[in-house]
Amino acid sequence: MLQCIALNAASFLLVLSAGTDIRSRTIYNSVSLCIFVLAILVAYTRGDCLREILAVIFLFPLFYVLWILRIFGGGDVKLILAVIPLVPLYRLVSLFLSISIAGMFVALCCMAVPLLGRWSNKPKASLREVSALRMKSPISVPYGVAIAVGVLVETFRDQGI
Repeated sequence: MLQCIALNAASFLLVLSAGTDIRSRTIYNSVSLCIFVLAILVAYTRGDCLREILAVIFLFPLFYVLWILRIFGGGDVKLILAVIPLVPLYRLVSLFLSISIAGMFVALCCMAVPLLGRWSNKPKASLREVSALRMKSPISVPYGVAIAVGVLVETFRDQGI
């Protein structure tokens, strides 16, 4: 029962973080921390809390390097590390594969949105809108969405849904 409540709360927070990542390309530290606490609670109810924490500690340097190389944003790295205890360790590769597949679809959607705007009958963007777009990275992908989708797929699969 406790595991179900914690998984539902973590799922809600994942959807919330995906929404804020879409809206402002921000994943809040407080949300990642709450997800991590809930994930540790889930791992504790499964009986592998220590192994899950060791997995996070072991994977931290890898994701730190990915952040240094600007492959992932800081919020994405924190969110990935926070969700690792939500799934059993033997499903970790499957989790990363689900996140990667979801990330591919999110990236394709991000590439398609500007193309759809070209074919609409809307007037050209104003100078203010163009300068606001230039301030953001041209290849900015809300990878928090992919993380949320990948984790939700794996937790549902783990629960037999």
